[in-house]
This record gives sequence, structure tokens and C-alpha cells, in this order.
Amino acid sequence: MLQAGVELAADEPGGRDMRGWKTQLGLVLGAVMVVLVAPFATTEQPKAEGIVISGARSLSDEVSVSYTRHRPPRDRTTDLHVLAFNDLHGNLEAGGSNIYGRFAGGAAYLAKAVKERQAEYRGRQATVFAGDNIGASPLANGLFFEEPIVIASNLMNVDFASVGNHEFDKGQAELQRIQRGGCRPEGCTGAPYAQAGRRPTNRYPGADFQYLSANVTVDATGKTLFPAFGTQRFRTDSGRKVEVGFIGEVLEATPTIVTPTGVAGLTFGDEADAANRAARKLRREGVDTSVLVIHEGGFQTTAALNGCAGNLEGSPIAEIASRLDPSIKVIVSAHTHAEYRCTITTGGVTRLITSASSFGRILTDVTLTVDDRTGELVAASAENTIVENALNTPGTGVVRQPDVSREDPAVQAVVQQYVTAAAPLANQVIGGIQGDLLRAGSPLGESTLGNVIADSQLAATAPADLGGAVAAFMNPGGIRADMRTTDQSSGGEALGEVTYGEAFTVQPFGNSLVTKTMTGDMIRRLLEQQFVGCGGQSTQRILQVSATFRYESDAAATTCEARIGRIWIGGAEVTPTASFRVTMNNFLATGGDGFTVFNEGTDALGGAQDIDALVAAFEAAGTTGIAVPPLDRIVAPGTV
Repeated sequence: MLQAGVELAADEPGGRDMRGWKTQLGLVLGAVMVVLVAPFATTEQPKAEGIVISGARSLSDEVSVSYTRHRPPRDRTTDLHVLAFNDLHGNLEAGGSNIYGRFAGGAAYLAKAVKERQAEYRGRQATVFAGDNIGASPLANGLFFEEPIVIASNLMNVDFASVGNHEFDKGQAELQRIQRGGCRPEGCTGAPYAQAGRRPTNRYPGADFQYLSANVTVDATGKTLFPAFGTQRFRTDSGRKVEVGFIGEVLEATPTIVTPTGVAGLTFGDEADAANRAARKLRREGVDTSVLVIHEGGFQTTAALNGCAGNLEGSPIAEIASRLDPSIKVIVSAHTHAEYRCTITTGGVTRLITSASSFGRILTDVTLTVDDRTGELVAASAENTIVENALNTPGTGVVRQPDVSREDPAVQAVVQQYVTAAAPLANQVIGGIQGDLLRAGSPLGESTLGNVIADSQLAATAPADLGGAVAAFMNPGGIRADMRTTDQSSGGEALGEVTYGEAFTVQPFGNSLVTKTMTGDMIRRLLEQQFVGCGGQSTQRILQVSATFRYESDAAATTCEARIGRIWIGGAEVTPTASFRVTMNNFLATGGDGFTVFNEGTDALGGAQDIDALVAAFEAAGTTGIAVPPLDRIVAPGTV
């Protein structure tokens, strides 16, 4: 490796400007082995300039970064390891999750993979996850208030965790309980709780790992909700002790994707600014090597287990990395459910950045090579590994054959405990489907499953005494899984039958329905808020609508107003002054996902839970099952 530079095993093409930065991105067009010289920056906070994002082209390529030492080397280094995963979302069971042609994931299988490496590295590793360990969970975890996956994580010997946006689904008080322990008003319904090296307890014990939240502060005090960082001490080959800092964060935009009650009383700050404050404090405490564990990320253009195809082009994590303190050279990212292994070079500093997909399907192993004498980071590399869980491979009509040799027995016992407890409800058949109901949208953003859910919510609130609704809206982010005729849970239901557990996996949040009065003008401005830059919207989100609602959409229009054409409710064209009773969930009702126009609605009336409305729709469909609805509710201008 170059003494004063960076060595990459292979490079991908670069990206474009990030988040409004006006500098031109550098492009790297490499073959198999390309070396970039990037001297270490000495400024406190590097100026955002040309950003070069690079990575492996094939699974065999290495991605490693070497750094100039500030002090004369003594040629004594030690390899430390960071084991990382993210976005587990309470997935206790392996189920049918797959990735790269392999059945993968599940808590017991992830635990076995983690523990094997912990045993190999002994005291020279730290285990972390980058948020969304809880929230949007399947029934076996959600029914017990997210406690089971925390118990499983405790048994995995996790050390630190960044908060994710879903950690805030039930508000800060509940998240503090998840950390500290204690029973809910309903009691400790998940008892007994397994504990590593101790007898089980009937009181929820809380998390053995420490949540970190450098950029989340409590409004009244200005203090961070959880510590901004934690440190881990390691013994080097020469017997000296060194410390590594772990800074935890969540995306600044969390309030736009979490129900307002979930983030009440909290402020979410700029990620780079908060990380830099933490890094400076760590340096004052003598910790020169920091790892940023952050619930924010990017995407590759073409999936590759250890690749960087597309170079995270345009991603928020690239912009954040461009403004980080030079002492932060390794980033464990998350949120997008993507997997990648990249480097980001900006301001003269090259950083290693990783992500491990979701649901425990991938484990990242980061190697930190540190100077024995100073603890300074000398080099960093990483590898993503698939967490396989079966004896066979996925295919049409293929049922996974569990590979029990890959299960961790202690965690599998926890999985079995809660799956068994939830089974009477989870395995209850609620109806059937005539064809696959999918989340994937049409070119205009309409989906078959979104249509079914919106219809179910309208049916639940249409009676005069339940709201008198004439239309319903559903946020696409609240639809967490597809419904396929070939899906089968552990309940033994027939193909095409749907169980309560499967329906709960689609809608796991327990949101309540709300019906409000809205004018035609409000509805038009609401629809405009589906597009970036319109009404404060930061991400395109196309609302799913009931069969009583139809409108013209032109996403290519140059103004927000021009993107929405004519609107019809019940077949009649909507005028600005007309009033309508419309239904949405309580997340949307308070302005969630940036749909602030919902706040203007009046005469709110609460209703049933969304999952109950969906179950009722299946029951109403009877033995024929729910048909696949046509995608004709969002139409191009002039087609009606």
C-alpha cells in the first residue's frame, strides 16, 4: 500500500452532485486494480469538494483503505473487528426471505453467524446494529411489544446500536423502556425473558446494549436522548490497550416519516454536525479512531453483495460523509435495506462505508487495523456475508428446508417461544386472494395491494355512524410486505389462503383510522404533496386511493399545480369548495410522510385499527377471496 495514500482493489464510476452541493463530482473509471492517492487531511472539518465513490466490481475484489500515520510507525499493528447488521425489524423467524439465490436471515441464524465470529476474534471485536431493530415487525415480535427481538439481540452480545426511525414508532417513553426495562401497563406479557448467563426473569430486563443518538436531543434540556457515543477498549498484540469510539445517529428527516406523537418533545439535528461534535469530544478524551453507526444510507444501481455499483449516486449518506470530521473514517450505514461496500473520498479523506441489507440476511465484518502504540487507524476493510439458513435454494413453489446446524440454540429457543405463543392468532386463516397483491406501483404509482387496503379502510368508515367516508387514502410506506398466492406460513394454510399473521406483516403498525372533512381544494393540494418540492415534500410518495376516487396525474409537469388534473369522487368531478368525508390512518391524519394538508381537515372521528379493517375485508370476500383490482384509479391526463 502507498504510505501516504489510499489503496482500492477496484473502482466503479463516480456519482453526481449531492443534496445541492454545487461542486462537481469526480469520476473514477477503473478496471480491476486502481490506486488513488488521497493524502490525509489535517483540517478540522473538510470542505466539500470533488467526491469520489468507489468499490469492488466482483465478489473476489478487496476494498481496503490505508492511512498516513501522524507519528513514526513502529510496525506493530493489531486487527480489530466490528460486526454489524441493520434493519432487522423484529424478524425472529427465517421465513422465506432470500437474497442472491439463497434463503437467508432470521434471528437464530444471524446469532450463530455473529457468535462464531465473536468466538474467533475473542476480545478484539465489537458488535453493533444501525437502527430499526424494532418496529414494522411480524406478529411474533409485535404482539409482545418488540421485546422478543431485544432479548435475541442481548443473546447476540450486541454492544452498541444507533437509533433508527422505527425505534420512535411508539414515542420516546416507550423507547426508553425498551432500553432500560420494565413492564408496560398490560404487564410483561412476554415473560419469561431469557438472559445470557443468568436465569430467565419474569420482568422485561431491557437492552444489554447501549442505544446511541448523537443527533437526537430532548427539547426541554438540549441533552441527547441517549449518549452520543460509546467507547470500547481492546488489548493489542503488544499488550497495550487502545480505545475505539462508536457514534450513533438516525436520519435528520425522521420526523417526516414517523407519526408526530412518536417524535414529540425531540429535535433531530444535522447528522454531520452532530457526528463532528462527538468526534471532537472523543479526541479530547484521547480516542483517535471513531466509527459512525448511522441509520441513513443509499442504494446501488445494480445489487452486488460486496459491490458499489452506481456508487451510491445522489444518496444522503454521501453528502453526510463529505462533511465529516477527518477522524471518522469508517461508516456503518442503514435505512435503505440495501447492501454495499464502498469508499467515499472527499476533502482529501477516504472513508470506508458499508450496509448489510435487512432482516438479518447479511452480516458485515469490518476490519480496523490500528497502531498498537497510538490506537490510530492504519487501514480498514470490510466483507459482507450472506446469513444462509436452508438446505435448499429458493424457486417457484419451493418451501425452505431449515438448516438447523446454522441456528444458534439459545436464540432459536427464544424464537420458538414467541412464535408458539403467537401461533393461535398468527395461523388463523382470515380469507384468500385470487392472485398476487403487490406493493410495486404502476408507472403512476398505483399498486394492487395499496388499492385493496384503501378499499378496506373505506368500507370500515363508510357507514354514517362510523365516519360517513366517501374516499380513503393509504401511505405506501405503511405497506410492509406483498401478499402472494404461493406464500405459506407455519400454520399449514392452503395456497392462496391468507392468515392473520400474514396480514399483520403487511400492516404491523396498529394505526387507527381517522375520518375528516376536507374540501376539494385541500384534496388537490394534498395530491400535489406527493411530489418532491411540492408543499414541503422531500421524497416522492404516491398515496394509494379507494375505488371511489380517481384523478389525473402528470409527474413530468414542470409545476406542482400542473401535476394534478381532474379529480373524481363517486364518479362526480370534484370542485374546490365541495366538502367530502375522507379516511386516512392516524399517521397521515397528523401530517405524517410530509402530507401536512391532512392537518387542515376538520371534524375528525376515530375508527377501528387498520389491521381490523383489512381482516374484515377478507371476511367479506368470503370463500372466493379478494380479487386483484385493476390499476385504473390514477390515470394520465385525457384518458378519462
